[in-house]
This record gives sequence, C-alpha cells and structure tokens, in this order.
Amino acid sequence: MPGSILNRLIFAELVKVFLLALGTLTGLLVMAGLLQQAMQMGLSLGQVFSAVHLFVPNTLPYTIPATTLFACCVVYGRLSHDNEIVAIKAAGVHLATILKPALLLGVLTTVVTAALYHTVIPRSQEMLYRQLLEDPEELIYNLLRRDRCIRHPNSEYVIYVRDVQGKRLIDLVLKRRARIKDVKTGQEVFFGYDLVARAREARIRADRAEGKLYIDPDRFVIYERKAAGATASTGPFPMDLPEGLNGKDNKVRVSAIPWDGLSARLEELRGEMAKIQARWDENRAAADAVPDPELRQIILDQDRHFKFQMDAVRRTVRNTQAEFYLRPALAVSCLLFALVGCPVGIWANRADYLSTFVVCFLPIVFIYYPLLLAGSGMGKDGKVPLGLGCWVANILIGVVGVLLNARLLRR
Repeated sequence: MPGSILNRLIFAELVKVFLLALGTLTGLLVMAGLLQQAMQMGLSLGQVFSAVHLFVPNTLPYTIPATTLFACCVVYGRLSHDNEIVAIKAAGVHLATILKPALLLGVLTTVVTAALYHTVIPRSQEMLYRQLLEDPEELIYNLLRRDRCIRHPNSEYVIYVRDVQGKRLIDLVLKRRARIKDVKTGQEVFFGYDLVARAREARIRADRAEGKLYIDPDRFVIYERKAAGATASTGPFPMDLPEGLNGKDNKVRVSAIPWDGLSARLEELRGEMAKIQARWDENRAAADAVPDPELRQIILDQDRHFKFQMDAVRRTVRNTQAEFYLRPALAVSCLLFALVGCPVGIWANRADYLSTFVVCFLPIVFIYYPLLLAGSGMGKDGKVPLGLGCWVANILIGVVGVLLNARLLRR
C-alpha cells in the first residue's frame, strides 16, 4: 500500500514536470520551425500564426522523448537530493518499486508518439502545406518583396524585380534558361539564358488548378541571342509555377504518407523501377539491332540516362523503407530515455532545472540524434543494413539504460 501511494505521487510529479517542459520546448521549436518556413517560403505574419496548430504535431516526436528524459531526471534527482531515496530504502521499499512510474510514463509517451506517427503527423503535414499553398500568388509576392527574385533549380524561368509596391512589380526582368544535354547522364540541364524580357511594370496571377503563373506586363522589351525588340501591350505571359508552390511535391513527400500508405507507395515506386528497366532493355535491344557501330554507341550512351533515373527511384525507395524503422525507433526512444533518466537523475543528485537540463540534453544533442542521423543515412546508402542503421542509436541507449538500472538496483 505505501508503495502504491508513493508511486502515484511520483507519477503525478513526473506528469507535471513533463507537461511543463513539453509545452516550453514544443513552443520554442514550433516558433523556430515556422520562422524557418516563413523565411523559405515568404510567409506573412498572418499565415505563420494560422499554421501554428498544424505545425505542433510535427515537433512532438522530437520534444516528447527529450522531455520524458528531462522529467525523469528532475523528479528522481529531487528525490535523491532531498535524501528521500535513502528514506525509501530505510523503509524497506525496493528501488525497483519507485522505477515503475517512470516506466509507465515511458510506455505512455511511446504509445502517443507511435500514434502521432501513424496518422496524425502525416495528415497534419498534408494540411499544413495545403493551407500554406492555398494562395501561391501571395507567397510569390512575399518572396519577391524579400529576395527581389524567384529562381528554382528545376524552373525554366527566373524572375527579378527592383521593387514591389502592393501588387505592382517595378522593373521586372524575366529570363528563360537555355537547355543543354549533360554528356555524363544524358539528362537535359539548364545552362545560361537564351531569352531575356524586361518590363517597367507588371502584375502576377497564379492558378494552382492549372499549375500556371501568369505575368501581365505593360509591355516587354525582349532580348534574344539573334534578335531584340519590344512588344505592344499583350495578354498575360504564362509559365509553370515553381516547384514547392504548385502542391505537386506534397503527394510524394515521405513524411506526409500515413503508415498504412507506405506499402502502397513502395509498390508504386517498384512499378516505376520496372517501367524504367523495361525501357532500358528496349534501348539495349534497339542498339543490338543497329549494324552501324557509331550509331549503336550513340544509342547505348542513353544507358547513363536510364541509370540516373533508376538510381533516383532507388533512393526514394530506400527513404520510404527507412520510415518503417525510423518511426518506431523514435517512438520507442521515449521508453528508453525514461529507463536512462531514473538512474542518471538519482546519481546526478540535482534539484535545479539548469543542472538537469545540462545532464539531459547534452547526451541527446551530441550522442543520440547524431548517431540516429548517421546510422539512418548509412542505412539509406546501403553501407549497413537499413534496420540496424535506424535502430543503432536506440540499441546503444537501451544497453546503457539496462546497465545503469542494473547497477542502481544492486546498491
């Protein structure tokens, strides 16, 4: 009976410290993440605050494990600092009894994190980007106000402006990038410009349904490689919306795929690989049927192009497969951190937040997450088994937690 009352008191204190730390740390990461998105996408202040509730779930898998460790270290550190651990042992209560509240907290946070990764986080990411991209026209105006240009590695056009006044673009310069074939990969790449158009004033209009951006100038002065001239006032000039603003990339974003959709996504990618392989085989068969050696070599040179495509899809497959390991690994880390937090808190013997913060977060920042990122990266590259690479950080923390608790219970 005393053990159950003691456990309830310890668990209540764990929950209180956990919620306090979770709210503080999550708030800081949410604001930092939204500010980063605002800088990258040119979001207005209103767009940032309207997306706060959708950004919160994305930060929880990183803040929940850290705050679980922090809460265990704080609560058990206070018990040790106030000599309550000595009093508990003197009362004949085994130390294993007082570890149960921390393990219960670890199990609960593991379940919550797993549930978040199963559906909540992918759905919230999808809703977040859909909300941010509801008005791509405003995003483009904000980007031009901030950077005075819009250029994307995969976009055919580059836009420069001298100033943005309301909805008016002052001294707009539109450049079309020239396409050349890469001799190594056979892919078409951009190099230089083959057309430059300039307008004293213009406006823009975006159509997400069509995936088009329309530039409506007063008139264009055009410079080409072999000609130059001016146009009369004409209708809007159409161009494709830059990637990241057309919403197309969100369909294949791995982190935005629910757990139940990962298998379907893998099958889709394997289908793409089969189609690429079939075209590759057809190209080789066509080369074998050509008697002219020079012409045959020209056809065989396309192998580089197919290899480039195949490697790109394989990387996407590995990234998708890694989600089957990373999501459970990050969820289970909550339980492992709770396992580590109890003996560390007792031996640290600290009652203040600052000392506990240093004891807790230095190992996380400099050991766990670097090892997690390095292991998962090596797994995706095929240097180590994918499951081992994604779980190596958890294995290390788990072994350390078991050893620390075994030593604690032998005291």
